[in-house]
Amino acid sequence: MTLTKEEQKTLQTKLEKMKESIEEKQENSLLDESMRESSGEITTGIGNHLAEGNAERVEREQEQTFEQIDEKLIGEIDEALARIEEGTYGICVDTGEEIPYERLEALPYAKRTAQAQEKFDKGD
Repeated sequence: MTLTKEEQKTLQTKLEKMKESIEEKQENSLLDESMRESSGEITTGIGNHLAEGNAERVEREQEQTFEQIDEKLIGEIDEALARIEEGTYGICVDTGEEIPYERLEALPYAKRTAQAQEKFDKGD
């Protein structure tokens, strides 16, 4: 069953809100980091204790990992929005089958059916 215009609009709005939320989170993260740096909370001086330095390094690495995940997600959202514009949204990129609305509701940036995604993830 093809997506109705209403379903497609609902999913498009959901995608746009997801993207906006991620971008807002990224902005807040940058502001938080900037405020910590200006308040002297993040320092790289020799006087830091080893444990403090390690904790800061781990925290920065975690933040970078989350930023990479967010960037990947934004890319997937942008691809989904482009597919909406092209008229190919909701169609599996591998099989050409329709992606069930329930899957798109749960994962609006999905570009494969669950079965095709499973095969893709396994490398088949």
